[in-house]
Amino acid sequence: MITEFKLQKSMKMSKYSVLKVISALALCALMVQCRKSNDFNYTDGTPGDGEAGPNITVDTSVKYVDVSKYAQARVFPGLVCSDQPRLNNVTLDMDLNYNFVGEILRMSVPPQPQFSTGLYAAPGELVIVDVPAGQYSLSLQIGAWTDNLSAIQNAPRDPLIYSRIQLAPGRNYLRNLYGGHIYIYAAKPQENPVRLVFSNVVKSPDFVLGETSAAEWHAAIQQSCVPWLELRSKHMVFVVPREYCLTRPIEDPDAAMQAWDDIIEYDFYRWMGLEENPADSVDRAPLLPWRVVQDIKPVLGYGHSGFPIVVQDDYSWFGGIENVTHIDGGGNWGYFHEIGHNAQQTRYWSWNSLGETSNNLFSFKVAARLRAQTPSAWPPKHPSLATSIPNALAFAQLTDASKSFDGQDARINDPFARLTPFLQMFEKVPAGSNYDGWGIMTQLYKNARRAERMSLTDQAKRDFLFETICQYTGLNWITFFRQWGIAVSNISQNKYAHLLLLNQNITTYNPLTRTGGDGEFGRSIWTVTPSSEEAGGEGAAPQGRAVAVLDGNATTFWHSRWSTNEASHPHTLTFDMFGRNPVQGFRITQRENGSRNIKYLTIEVSNDNQNWTPVPGSPFELARANGPQDLMLPEVLNVRYFRVGTQTAADVYDGSKYAALAEVDIIKP
Repeated sequence: MITEFKLQKSMKMSKYSVLKVISALALCALMVQCRKSNDFNYTDGTPGDGEAGPNITVDTSVKYVDVSKYAQARVFPGLVCSDQPRLNNVTLDMDLNYNFVGEILRMSVPPQPQFSTGLYAAPGELVIVDVPAGQYSLSLQIGAWTDNLSAIQNAPRDPLIYSRIQLAPGRNYLRNLYGGHIYIYAAKPQENPVRLVFSNVVKSPDFVLGETSAAEWHAAIQQSCVPWLELRSKHMVFVVPREYCLTRPIEDPDAAMQAWDDIIEYDFYRWMGLEENPADSVDRAPLLPWRVVQDIKPVLGYGHSGFPIVVQDDYSWFGGIENVTHIDGGGNWGYFHEIGHNAQQTRYWSWNSLGETSNNLFSFKVAARLRAQTPSAWPPKHPSLATSIPNALAFAQLTDASKSFDGQDARINDPFARLTPFLQMFEKVPAGSNYDGWGIMTQLYKNARRAERMSLTDQAKRDFLFETICQYTGLNWITFFRQWGIAVSNISQNKYAHLLLLNQNITTYNPLTRTGGDGEFGRSIWTVTPSSEEAGGEGAAPQGRAVAVLDGNATTFWHSRWSTNEASHPHTLTFDMFGRNPVQGFRITQRENGSRNIKYLTIEVSNDNQNWTPVPGSPFELARANGPQDLMLPEVLNVRYFRVGTQTAADVYDGSKYAALAEVDIIKP
């Protein structure tokens, strides 16, 4: 009936439109029919219109053990012996206080408020936790292995083997089919200790610096059959197989864990300008340890950063826990590498090309501190350094003005090669300077924590680095940055153009051998702008060009333009030294054959390239002779720009409208 009526009212409809109507009606009929076949027709969408339903059944049977994943748990992380004592009513007064500074640190991954209990849950067995009234900010986690391996084909363990629940005041129950250490997460700091009571748990044979003696610990791991344990100190927690502690025992766990506390304290936190009780709260260090978990298969590579840091379950990583004084490219280098990733400030100064570079700087900071007692600690041992750093040094000495630190040149397109300029900044303090080179990193982190905004581009991050170094050292480092091909914007250059230029060429310093870097940059980064130059009639370049006066070759020369559109006096050459230099005088070399030699040379200086002042004694009378001539000033001038030239034909020996010079340089005090 409905269809017929629709068709009568729409006689002009196409066959296609009729088919659409029929299809729509058929779909509606199907939907109604489907709805009737399911009892989901509730008035308010709730069965029983919201009436009280049956109580939820809570798994509270300690006697019941869920063995459905025993086969997988046996492979990883392992089972707990049935005769290992299960403990009840274990009361812990947990210190859950910490500095809530995660966002303030402005680093990639700050430590998280995860707290160890020293207890272990056996696979498939129920854990009971009693929480005091009023506590709603706590969570409980079983298992340290938080990597999700679902994307890995044929993974050697099940993808997800840890569990976490929100705790509520009163009694809480949790069963994990794989077992693991028991942790408490605190969503907010707790000023006073929180008393928690645990039942049906196993004691983990952990070593805790300052609480466990080496003898007690070695005895405990012999007697326990818990498959994993923790090595804990103030700043570090390692989750390792108990088997490793038996087959390759750590003889002096106190020394090893104290060494790790010192590393985090001095080579990470303090190097980043962090303290527990700083004058400025923005520099407050977190009262939380870093966590490192050995896993049968990290989700990324051989190990990855994050919280926790996850590394391969093997002896190399395990050996790095004790072997901290000899950074040999094994586990300890890897630990510094991954903690360094967590500490990177990628939103402020560590730009894209430094992704695998700035994190490795911490290995060198550790080695620099340790070398006083253990000289072999420097340099840290990594197989790539022996070739990468020499390659980088060769790249830095290239004279190609277009070279790029972030480019594809094989000598620098390598994260280890890109360590080199930073190590030079830290290690090779220019002669006469009174700052600590390693303090550059501290200033970077402090400035980043105080920055009003993030650096949105790589260029902004390079500028952040440049400006911080200039500010910290009181020197203009544009010579160093240009030598390395690290681009700095004109805005940043101009901010610090008033500072004295870094003249010592520390780009030749080899941080592996701690040699070199004592020469000067000289004129390598200067530019010269002529009022006119001869570009065609004096032979192959650079003959006739202004750049000839900077090439160190007295047989090449600049000549004012004469072959086409000849130019008359005044003739000038304007030099930009890209920063203020202390100038005691000028060294001038005439063209060798005597042609167009200058008799009276005018010299002016400026710091803005707009306002010019003649130097005392200008114009200077030059001899018509070969070889350099020194024009000394009565006092040292600190200037960025200077220009030399002639004013009239009388300033040239032959009285012509032309002029020429072979070399121009400054004399420093």
